[in-house]
Amino acid sequence: MAGLTSIIYILLFNLLFSVESPWSAENTAAAPVLKLNFYLMGREDVDQEAILKIGENIEYLNQEFEGSVKFELNQLFMDYKHEFLPKLYTDYIEKTDANVHQLVDGIEEEGAINIYLLETFTPSNGDQSLMGFTPILRGMHRTYEDNSPSFDRMFLAYKALRAKSTIVHEMGHFLGLSHPWEMNSLDIELLGLNNTQEMTRNHMTYNPDVDKFTPAQLHRMRDFAKRFRKYLLKT
Repeated sequence: MAGLTSIIYILLFNLLFSVESPWSAENTAAAPVLKLNFYLMGREDVDQEAILKIGENIEYLNQEFEGSVKFELNQLFMDYKHEFLPKLYTDYIEKTDANVHQLVDGIEEEGAINIYLLETFTPSNGDQSLMGFTPILRGMHRTYEDNSPSFDRMFLAYKALRAKSTIVHEMGHFLGLSHPWEMNSLDIELLGLNNTQEMTRNHMTYNPDVDKFTPAQLHRMRDFAKRFRKYLLKT
């Protein structure tokens, strides 16, 4: 397993750094840097497509955060254990974590954002497949470090790697943003979402053609990273 992990890491490293990125070097020198661990769950053989897509998703993250926060690959793992994404989400809503522990115990690393890639499915009622979710604390953000790594996780569907917008949306939650419909009118105004176009195309909506954060959102996430996720920042 260690050998496979090394092979995957080398492949992804070559992908990420074969071309110069506009978000590297001086453009993000002062930006907080968050490290990412990816876990390819239910995989025993190298999944080259998923590896390439992970690299593209990290690049897209850095593009959409515009240098306010920077993201770097830390480690990449494969593990035969798996669970379906909607099952874990139901457990999260019901505040049951036994299945999560079975999935992550023995493999989870501390000190980075742990992103678990899982299979998903379309529910029998015909709704769209769940693409991802992020466990968060609704308040008491200063206790994130005390609860680490339980709230340093993100769960994504393998399918979500194709569109790339899911990881950006979930990272918004990880760094303190809510869906616009969960916010009061004052916060909507403070975050610059009182414009219809800004709202429609914002990454924190569920619209299909999202492509931006507002400057106020970027500032809030940068501040949130430095204040409440500082224990995960690269030093």
